[in-house]
This record gives sequence, C-alpha cells and structure tokens, in this order.
Amino acid sequence: MDPHTDTIIQATKALLKSFGYFVDNLWHADDVHFICEQQNLPKISDAEAMEVFTIAGEQFDGETGISWPQLEAALRVYLKKKALLAEPRENMAESA
Repeated sequence: MDPHTDTIIQATKALLKSFGYFVDNLWHADDVHFICEQQNLPKISDAEAMEVFTIAGEQFDGETGISWPQLEAALRVYLKKKALLAEPRENMAESA
C-alpha cells in the first residue's frame, strides 16, 4: 500500500474513532481473497468479496464479532448460493 493511501486510511480510522466507532480491525476484500487461496477455492471479484462481508454481517455474532472462521463460513454460504443460482442457467443451456 502506498504511503498516501495508508495516511488516508489512518485519518479515516481516527475520524471514526472520534465519533465512537471501534475500527481497529478493518477487513478488506483481500482478506476474502486470501481465504480463497488458502483453501483452494475459486477466485472471486472484489464485488463478490463484499457480498461475503454482507453475509458475515447478517450472521454477526455479538460475542465473537467478525472473525476468520466467520468469514470462512460466509464465503462457503456465498459460493453455495452462487452455485445454486448458476445451476438453473446451466440446465437451460443444456435444454436448448
């Protein structure tokens, strides 16, 4: 990450903290990409990674917050949902 971008991120974190938000651990799309690489899962786009964060947020547990296991579970849910949505299209293409 270039120094300018890092400065902007640090300033943004400081601003959010000044308004009472806890932002010490910011997740990034690269974190989801890392899970894909480590678990030999298909590569997904940054937009798809954001969908994974949405799923993780919907399954948010106040006791643990968003953690690596939570992101892994959300990624599995996303990939399963993506496969199920692709299935009807594949069946339609075979029928044509």
